[in-house]
Amino acid sequence: MATQTLLTPDQFLELPDQEGLRRELDEGRVIEMPAASFLHGVLQTRLATPLQLWTERTGADFYVAQNVGFLLETATVRIPDVCLVRKSSFASLERVRGALRGAPDLAIEIVSEHESAADLDRKIHQYLKAGAAAVWAVYPETRHVLGYRRSGEARQIGPGQFLEEPELLPSLRLPLDDVFTGLEVLGS
Repeated sequence: MATQTLLTPDQFLELPDQEGLRRELDEGRVIEMPAASFLHGVLQTRLATPLQLWTERTGADFYVAQNVGFLLETATVRIPDVCLVRKSSFASLERVRGALRGAPDLAIEIVSEHESAADLDRKIHQYLKAGAAAVWAVYPETRHVLGYRRSGEARQIGPGQFLEEPELLPSLRLPLDDVFTGLEVLGS
């Protein structure tokens, strides 16, 4: 039986960057993933940009960021593709070698073909357990989003519907069609 060495968050955050590879830490285990695809990057922009414009237009109390590390638990570091963090709570978040201790208010994960359903489910529950109000899992291939709330509510958002979190982001209604329109030429 093979033995796996578990890493602390400090050890994990000291690992040198490796071209073509992204990493997260799951209860001490290093999870390695291939670099994001071009489609993945386009989707990040299509999600982050309207969120940023909404915060500016409404004066909402949020920072919008991409690829920021969050130390969710003792030995778990997750890096959402897009996230929102309240400006009013940002200053109180401890920095641990560049990662923030705690969870974003909203974590958005673009689901990769390299990610198993079990791994994605685990990640979503880690965000929520650590304090995220909501998590959106974006499925490029099937063009839908599964939204999860800390309350336990889950919902599927499909064509003709809107991405919204009324309690967290009042007045935000992002048409899902705007996120996916025209991306067919990029593949998956």
